[in-house]
Amino acid sequence: MTHTVGDVTYTLHAEPVRQSLSDDVPMLWGFPVQVEADGKVICTKTCFVGRVSVHTRDPEAADGPSDKLFPLLHELALERVVARLDAGELDDEIVFA
Repeated sequence: MTHTVGDVTYTLHAEPVRQSLSDDVPMLWGFPVQVEADGKVICTKTCFVGRVSVHTRDPEAADGPSDKLFPLLHELALERVVARLDAGELDDEIVFA
């Protein structure tokens, strides 16, 4: 995905989703998003997406198959990363969605 702020175009690369292994249903998923500009990594946004956010967007996705869940997790996180870039935040940070 790309996003332009002013005259800079950023490329966002979401890495594979990770979740903790337990007997309970997952409540949080996490993964890094690399933000690049001009072919260089500018920062890493470590994203965490909560079950409530997923359920709010698509009630069936949180318990559904990964091919439905993972794209939604990336979508929710990338929305937050884009908002951070729009705010001028170019440092490594943790982002919650």
